[in-house]
Amino acid sequence: MDVIGQLLTDREGSAEEAQAADDRWLRERAGIDPEERRAAWRRWVCRELEKRLQWPEQKAQRDRLIGQCCAELTTLAYQLRGRGWLLDGAALAEHVRACIGPIATAQKKGAVGDFFPYFRAAVRRYVGANAEDIQAQARRTGADEGSQTMAGALAALGIGSAKPRAKSLTEIVAEREIEARRQRLEHANAENAQQRLF
Repeated sequence: MDVIGQLLTDREGSAEEAQAADDRWLRERAGIDPEERRAAWRRWVCRELEKRLQWPEQKAQRDRLIGQCCAELTTLAYQLRGRGWLLDGAALAEHVRACIGPIATAQKKGAVGDFFPYFRAAVRRYVGANAEDIQAQARRTGADEGSQTMAGALAALGIGSAKPRAKSLTEIVAEREIEARRQRLEHANAENAQQRLF
């Protein structure tokens, strides 16, 4: 029995199912150009990071570090979307600032030795540590996926009206992650097919 082959087949199947579910979820949303929103998000996050945190003086090192931190904050937005909290605009900005505020304070006090591991750990802890508050805010503002799904279900039944809405920033960031995952899966499938030839 080819255990490794079966494991790869199972992994491909579950990845394809997850990809299909994410694609279905994204097709249900309407809105503006996702690439434009992602570029605007990246510019905004980089400006916030440059303004609020201390960086190395060497430009190449600073730019690389800011890029890494931007990717971590993009993951934060993806985590919010993954929990069904479709925060956008000011609400998402508030959480990004709340996440990097304590890091900036620790940096000013000199309490941060190796910056990026400290930054990454703080950002990755943020959603879990503040989940109840974020969920309450999302429900209060209508940015909770459950409340939006309910509004859509009621509209389908002809009860009330559901306005079409633009994709939230967290949805757009998630869409990019889904596309990257799909490309990695296609690449892995092509490599597996090539290895089977040998």
